[in-house]
Formats: sequence, C-alpha cells, structure tokens
Amino acid sequence: MQSDVIATIEQEYRAAQTGSVMIEASAWGRLRFTGQQRLDFLHRMSTNDLLKLQAGQGAATVFTTPIARIIDRTLVYAREADLLMLTSRGNQGRVFQWLRKYIFFNDDVQIKDVTDETALVSVYGVTANQVMQQASGEDVAALPLHHWRTVRIADREAQIARADPIADGGFHLIVEKSVLPQVWQTFIAVGVVPIGEETYQVLRIEAGRPEFGHELGDEYIPLEANLWADVSFSKGCYTGQEIIARMESRQRLAKQLMGLRFESDITLPAMLLSGEPEAGVVTSVAHSPALGWIGLGYLKSAGATAGQRVQSRSGERIVKAIVSALPFH
Repeated sequence: MQSDVIATIEQEYRAAQTGSVMIEASAWGRLRFTGQQRLDFLHRMSTNDLLKLQAGQGAATVFTTPIARIIDRTLVYAREADLLMLTSRGNQGRVFQWLRKYIFFNDDVQIKDVTDETALVSVYGVTANQVMQQASGEDVAALPLHHWRTVRIADREAQIARADPIADGGFHLIVEKSVLPQVWQTFIAVGVVPIGEETYQVLRIEAGRPEFGHELGDEYIPLEANLWADVSFSKGCYTGQEIIARMESRQRLAKQLMGLRFESDITLPAMLLSGEPEAGVVTSVAHSPALGWIGLGYLKSAGATAGQRVQSRSGERIVKAIVSALPFH
C-alpha cells in the first residue's frame, strides 16, 4: 500500500474505535414488497420466521437454492403498508428475479426495485448510539437488532434500523435519494467520519461479517457461513430447508467460516493447506492497523479450530497463518 493510503486507513480505523464512522452504502439493493400476502410469501421463501413481524420490526433472512446454496442474505423491515428489503450490494436484480418466478397469478404480492429512488448510509463505531441521538434528537440505544423507527434528520424523514455491529455498533439509515447530501452533512456536523471501502473491509473482516461475493454465494450454505441466527429450525418448509435441517440435526458441516491471522501479506485467490492438499479457501483479506494481516476463509470442519496452524498458498507463495474465532479480538 502507498503510505498516504495507509495513513488514511489508520485514521479512519481509529475513528471507528474511538467514535463513529459512516459509509455511503447505496449500492446495497432495496426492494419494496406490497400486497396482502407479502409477509407470508417471504416467510415461505426464506430461512427465517417472518410471520410474527410487526411494523417497526425486522429480521435477517437467507434465500437459498434447492440444494441450500446462498442466493443472498437480506434484511427485511416490516412497515404498515409494505415491506422493505435490503439485499447485498448489487444483488437486488438476482433476488428480484429469483422471487418473481415464484409469484403465481393468484398471489397478492408485488415487488418493486426502489434502489435508485432511495439512499443508504451505514453508521458504525463505538459511539453510534450517541451520534444517532445527536443527529435525530431521539434515543435509539435500546432499538433491537434489525428493528427500525422513523426519525427526522436535517428536517427530513429517515428510517433508522439497527445493523449488524461493526466496530461495536451499527445503524442503517434509509432516506430519499434527494436528501442524502443534507443527511450526510448532519452526520459530519456531529463528528461522524466518512470512510472508504478499504477501511470498511478491515472493519467488516474484524467483525467476522460475511459478504456476498466473498463468503456468501453459490458455493456456501448458511450454517457454514455462521448464519445460524438467520435460520429458523421450527418453521415449515422453504426452498433448501431439507438440507439445512439435516445439517443441523446431525451437527455436521462440511466446512466452516473462520478468521485467519497471516504472518505476512497475501494475495487472492489463495488456498488453505493443513496436512492435506486443500484444507480450505481464503475469501477475504485486509491489513488491520491493530491486528496486521487478517482474513476470512472456509476450512474443512476438522481443521476449523481456533489456534490451528495452517498455510495459505497463492501461486507458488506460501504464507503461514493461525485460525481465529470470530469476531477477531
């Protein structure tokens, strides 16, 4: 890395550890669902139990193929007249097409892609609760994970939702696209530091949060990606349910997402070695100002133990690594 880039990442990283940071995350997709059967439809199409969601509540849920491979992990927010879904960045088209083919002529469900009409800002860090209160005038510290409320920021209506914690705190803020500049400036005024993609990746990897295109995709099953909390084992059938239920009942995963601490820098793609030709694969890597070179990767379950020593191989280059539990500490 160039020295000026390293300095910027270190500054942004420190801001997350001591205060709050934000990233303009509008590339994450947003789909709006209407119709009387909207909640029932998403409930029977995905892994989590959504039927009990009331307005103001939300949940993470995963859409899987018939062989339980991940199409996407999404966040679903129940509102009075509709549902709003956040997809992974750039993946709203695939989710839209996947779901639309399961809507039949007598189903009262409509889907609209509202990604281009709205904007998304994600705020992370140890003081996320405090800066959100400063910006909105409302105390949101007790807001449960994925639940949301409507507030006013910069005299504009916004939807604030508790996000998966990164750097010990997090919120997603959804607003109309036209008001993004005012909202952005309001957060800057209360001390929130904008960060770039490189810093976000460091923080995401440290938090052990899987990302589509890296740890989430057609090669992986939700339980392998540590998405146990996003799966209900008491609900009825959904696409891929039989395989996921069998894995849970037998407590046997082919592979598992783990953290990795590398001895030095590595480049992707990289395989993991541990007494056999291929023990796993590295899916993400970044340089943390606090922890050095770290990454996420899938290891065969027999080797997915914290403290296990492995090697990564990228081309002809071998780098030693130690397996770590997630999140990193």
